[in-house]
Amino acid sequence: MLSKTVTMFAKKIIHEGMKNPLLKMEAYENDRGVSLSFKDSNGDYVFLNYSGLYSIYRKVNDKYECLYVGQTDHTIYGRLNRWAKGVAGKLRHDESHSGAIKAKRDGITLTDELYVKVIDYDTVYTMWENFTNDFNHISIYGIDEWIAPLLKSKYNTITCEESASLEDFF
Repeated sequence: MLSKTVTMFAKKIIHEGMKNPLLKMEAYENDRGVSLSFKDSNGDYVFLNYSGLYSIYRKVNDKYECLYVGQTDHTIYGRLNRWAKGVAGKLRHDESHSGAIKAKRDGITLTDELYVKVIDYDTVYTMWENFTNDFNHISIYGIDEWIAPLLKSKYNTITCEESASLEDFF
């Protein structure tokens, strides 16, 4: 029962997150690691200095391949920067990102067409409060592990359950 309930909640988050714009990730290597920025479809810069869930995509031809799904209590920008540093091979000795290291090993580079979708924790918490009126045993911590297989994320190490395909959300 719990896995079906958590999967239902993960699907609700995905549905809500799909309403948010796809942001173009622009990343360049520099002497301190990576310089990172995000632009919307109008070319305007978007600042991701809030906590929440994020998914990273690579555009190949006209399709988007989900590379990684994550969540953070800090800034989404910080986690995406860590991922980009991992792909660039610029992580410090005290940093790690297993998903980025796997992506780098598979040939993913910062020059690929990379995009992100984000959903802030305020939105997720509101959804969680409404959802947990009926299911009070669900936590949002670790929900990325349930979202990753739903989006068929390629480089998440820990996932909870194989389930739906992306087409189920359109």
